[in-house]
This record gives sequence, C-alpha cells and structure tokens, in this order.
Amino acid sequence: MREKLLRFKDYLGPYDYRAGFIYFTILIFNLSNLRSFTFDYEYGWERIRFFLIGLTTYAILGLPLYLALRLVQAFWRSRKKSFKFYLLELLVGSLITLISLRIGQELLIPILDIENFLISGIFLGELITRFIFAIVFVAITHNRLRTLGYKLETTTQLNGQLKERYSQLIDSDEEIRTHASQLLHDRIQSRLMLAAAKLTRISGILSDEGKVGVLPVIKELEQIRSIDVREVSQLLTPNLAGEGLIGACENLCREYQPEITFTIEISQEVEDLEEETKLGLYRIIEQAVINSIKHGPAANIKISLERSSGSQLLLIVEDDGPGATADGSGTGTVVIDAWVSKLGGRKEIESRLGSGYTLRVRIP
Repeated sequence: MREKLLRFKDYLGPYDYRAGFIYFTILIFNLSNLRSFTFDYEYGWERIRFFLIGLTTYAILGLPLYLALRLVQAFWRSRKKSFKFYLLELLVGSLITLISLRIGQELLIPILDIENFLISGIFLGELITRFIFAIVFVAITHNRLRTLGYKLETTTQLNGQLKERYSQLIDSDEEIRTHASQLLHDRIQSRLMLAAAKLTRISGILSDEGKVGVLPVIKELEQIRSIDVREVSQLLTPNLAGEGLIGACENLCREYQPEITFTIEISQEVEDLEEETKLGLYRIIEQAVINSIKHGPAANIKISLERSSGSQLLLIVEDDGPGATADGSGTGTVVIDAWVSKLGGRKEIESRLGSGYTLRVRIP
C-alpha cells in the first residue's frame, strides 16, 4: 500500500512546466464557457463582438497567473523542486486565478457593460476545485514528458558509457598491436637472424651435399625475417606518417592479392587529415576488408574515400560477395563501431543475400 501511495505521489509531481503552456491551456478551457454565452446573441456582429470582448477579458485576467508562473519558473531554475512547495505553488496559482476572476467580475464587467460571463461559485469551493484540477491537469499533461525525459537522460548516460568503452577498446587494441609489432620487429627478427647466422656457420663445416640442403633454408629464413615479418609488423602498426593512408591501404590490399581484386579510389586530400583520423579510417577499412574476405569470400572489393558535400568524409567499402541478412556483431564490427563513434561519424550497411555487402561511413 505504501509503495502504491509513493507511486501516486510521484505521479502527482513535482513537474517542471512552461508558464505559456498553462496560460494558453486555461484560456482554451475558458473559451468553452464563453461559447455557451454567445447563444444569447443572434448571428452577426453582436455575437462576434461579445466573443472578442470575452476572449480579450480572459487573456487579460490570465496575465497575473502567467507572470507569477514565470517568476516561479525562474526561482526553480537553479534549485531542486520539492513536492510540498510544488503543491503550494499550484495552490497559490489557483488562488491567483480565482482572485483575478473576482476582480474581473467587480471591475471589468461593469466597465464593459456586458453580460457577466465570469460566473463562479463559492470562493472556497472554487479554490479547492481549481487546485485539484491544476494538480490532475499538470500530472496528466506532463507525466509522459517527464518519463521521456528520464529515459532520454538514461539513454544519454548509457551512450556516454558506450563511447567511453569504445575509446578504451580502441586504446587497448592499439596498445596490443604496438606491443605485437615491437615483438615481431625486435625479438622475432633478431632470433631469425641468429638462427640464420648459426646455420651459415654450420654450413661452413658441411659437405657440398649438406650445403645444398641448408642454404635454401637460410635464404628462406632471411626472406621471412626481412619481408614477411616486416610486412606483418606494418599491418599491425601502419606507417601513416611515412606511407600515408593511401600507401597503408595499398599494403593491406597487397596481402590478399591476387586471389582478390582491389580497386582503391582515395582522394589525395585525405592525407592532410590528422593522424588519429587517418588511423581510424585505416582501421575501418582494414576490418571491412577482413569481413568481406571472412564472410564472403568476395572476388572484388572496392574502397573509395573522398570529401562529400559540405565538410564530410564519405568512406565506402563494397564487395561482390554473397552478402548477408544482418550486419552481425563480431570483433570486426565492434572495432568499426568503436572508431566510427570516436570520430563522431555515422555508419550505414547495405547487405542482402546474393547482392554483396556495402559499408558507408560518414565522418565530419
């Protein structure tokens, strides 16, 4: 029971509302009362005149409430509104409307020399009725808005947490790649070099027949050390400062040729971008290419990157693979989403069975 009462209390308020909304809503409600008095006038100018005078009168009588609500709104702007003061605020607002109505009856109606359409009942009864109406009306009209505000605030917080996790994912991924690249470059290359040197010394004491078997192995080790390990190291940490984004993408595509045909159309002006932006674009391209190969396999992949209308970059990676019905949520997709989020971009996917796969990323 207590929980239900607390929920009902939360439903009743407190709410933040706009003074203009309350003012015009009360004005509209009063028009229905005014309309009933127009039937005392025949169609024509007298009926129109009465309606316009009544509308103006209600508009004037509503101004004190409007100004009071604006003051209250300014007061609560930097404070947390409490339920008790909220009820007091509505009670005072109801009292102001009732006093304005009585003043209108005593002053405006005699001056206008018009039928009294500002009829009201017993003061206390009118006050209670208006107070209850104010509570219920504000609750009905603002509860959904407040609920949406809570959901929007929660969504904003979750979005901020997701962006933070994406940023952590990118930092961890780049750190792992850097360590792996250093391991390949420093330790594995040196060990391969030592192994080749040992075999070279050993070949010196072998017979000619033995050298025939050892020398090709030494040559293969040297090729692995100087070419394969270096290329893998460059793929892990592309040299964007030296090769640029275009060169790094060409190195990436070279790894999968000739089995797959690549078309690269990257505008030269993207080389003027910041290093982090180019790294993000490279990672998105890298994961998109890997996805095309892994989920395809595709025979042709096209990569295009250019400045679109305005100040946006448009990256498109498309293939002629079998396509899919969904984007999926693998590691590659997560990495793409992380970089798109970090760069403040937007991702679009087009993928249908038998129609290939297209990734579009727009980055400001």
